[in-house]
Amino acid sequence: MRNIIDKILYRSWQFYKAVFPRLNLNKWKEITEETDDRLKPLLEKLGKAEKAHTLRVFSLISKDNRLTKEQQRELSDFAIVHDIGKAITKPSLFFKVAKVILRLSSDAHCIEGCRAVWKLTRNKKLALRILRHHVKPNSDEFLAKFQQYDDQA
Repeated sequence: MRNIIDKILYRSWQFYKAVFPRLNLNKWKEITEETDDRLKPLLEKLGKAEKAHTLRVFSLISKDNRLTKEQQRELSDFAIVHDIGKAITKPSLFFKVAKVILRLSSDAHCIEGCRAVWKLTRNKKLALRILRHHVKPNSDEFLAKFQQYDDQA
């Protein structure tokens, strides 16, 4: 019974975050300041909910004292761009709500993000990480660790 209540509470929280995102634009500008200039136009096309989610992931990573500075930097940099494909797929509010309620999975943003990052930067490692960032279980240690933060946010 407790498990069911926890799932309902978690799904309600997700629903609330999708419908009523809270975005600190100053913090958004701060964290994207050092991002690859070739990716900035796509990042700016992200919706308010996606930017707010990215900030929550970034914040969780930044506050984790168990990480080395190097791990924190690499995970934080990835947090900024991990959902960049949503600037292309533009998920609707209806889809976001349906995804939360019906537990739908969507890899479209992963595929489009991978393609865009590859086309713009030719950074194979980053493009493949974006492609695989929702794979569960993930054999890539970095992505498995990142998914913990992504799921919490």
